[in-house]
Amino acid sequence: MADAVRQNAPLPRPLIWVLVASFVARVFFAAVMPLGTDETYALAVGRSFSISFFDHPPLGFWAPAVMERIWPLSAPIWFRVPELVFGTVALWAVYLCGAALGGPRAGIWTAVIAAISPTMFFAGVIILPDGPLNPALFFTLYALIRLAQGHTAGPKYWAIGGASLAIALASKYQAGLIPISLLVWMLFTAEGRRWFAMPGFYLALAMSCVGLMPVLWWNIGNGWASFAFHEGRAGGGLSISNFAKMAVGQIVYLLPVVVVWCVSTFRDRGNWAGPDRRLILLVALGPILMFNAIYMFSTATFPHWTMPGWIVLLPLVGATIASAPQSVQTRARRWLIGVAAPVYLILAVATVHLSTGVLTRFSDSPPAWDRTAPMIPLAETRSGLIEAGIWDETSPIATRNWIEAGHIAAAMGPAARIKVLSDAPHHFAFMPGQDAQGSITLISIGSIQTDAADTDRLLQFARAIDPDATALPSVAVPRGAQDYFRIHAVRMTVPAN
Repeated sequence: MADAVRQNAPLPRPLIWVLVASFVARVFFAAVMPLGTDETYALAVGRSFSISFFDHPPLGFWAPAVMERIWPLSAPIWFRVPELVFGTVALWAVYLCGAALGGPRAGIWTAVIAAISPTMFFAGVIILPDGPLNPALFFTLYALIRLAQGHTAGPKYWAIGGASLAIALASKYQAGLIPISLLVWMLFTAEGRRWFAMPGFYLALAMSCVGLMPVLWWNIGNGWASFAFHEGRAGGGLSISNFAKMAVGQIVYLLPVVVVWCVSTFRDRGNWAGPDRRLILLVALGPILMFNAIYMFSTATFPHWTMPGWIVLLPLVGATIASAPQSVQTRARRWLIGVAAPVYLILAVATVHLSTGVLTRFSDSPPAWDRTAPMIPLAETRSGLIEAGIWDETSPIATRNWIEAGHIAAAMGPAARIKVLSDAPHHFAFMPGQDAQGSITLISIGSIQTDAADTDRLLQFARAIDPDATALPSVAVPRGAQDYFRIHAVRMTVPAN
């Protein structure tokens, strides 16, 4: 194995093993896990192939819709194929970053840590903007490392960096912090200041702007709706409890031992001395500092917002471990296995339960903790509603919120026209279904144990708009071997806006 690591091949044998093992593990989760809320929403609105979207830049939303266009299957793994590919490419890019800092062994360590970290593992499974973001982020970082090391002659690394940053900017807004960190590095580093006189820098800058154009064009035409939405998520006053929750979330997303290693990279003075390593630290600090500050003064936040910063540190972690004595590497290996093994065992059991209900299979009814709605099985929901005569492809559908709209629209397929009857329809507000009026079917998702109450609540909601609204028979949808989900429907009339 040591000989294989010393090879200069872009895919040394240990890396191939890492890629294969990670891919197989991610295929398991991709095949078993039902589509979550963000995934069904991405699929539902991505079908419009808008040049950008209310929540995110376009690439992450286009990916599942492209798969549906190629072959309209409803199996979750089919929609997740792009993420499986993105995850594998991201690990290769991570390896290149680690190898550029400390040689092939450092690259292998970096790839192993990245493959095991839940944030990168599930970015290679779940339909999220992080799927295309991560490989683009690390190819951008790789180009920056090589350029900071003095490989500025010729267009190769400038082009790689510019094209990769363009893809990152077309994937997730966090990528916009990279140019800011880079500018700081260029202003305060001798090597960086020389870039201002290099044509390659302006080539990379021009190429990267291509990825920003769809986002700007869409927002200009829609009142800067996306920027206003994200700006509104910050604020709300000092909240120590939210900051504590977000801190725990970040530790879970990375694994505790990886967090310790990442934090230690900032304390190593040697990392601040070298221009390439200092650049990595500055790129990481952008999202880490910005979003942790937001966590302190907000409540509607999520721990994954900082992940593009934390994972940038993984090449430094890999290079540090690879240069340590063998005894240290052995302890690091044991820590990784000891922490990751129980975490992924628990996640595997939970994933199987989400799909099959295996943990409560023999209960008379699912207990209070067992709440998997609205993660409905797509094919069974579609066929159940069609067979019950509740929906056909010509009928518009209404829902009470964007969450149920995503799940229902994903199940019904590309022909579904969805109207969200709330003040926060997200990107559904920009789709044709939002203009639906007249006779419409209002649908909601519940579980068996809350059947009657769910029907009453839905009917009350509908009659606030149409006093003559009438309830339709609900439809049972199985989870595994048992009926679990209950789809409730009300026929109503929506007046013209």
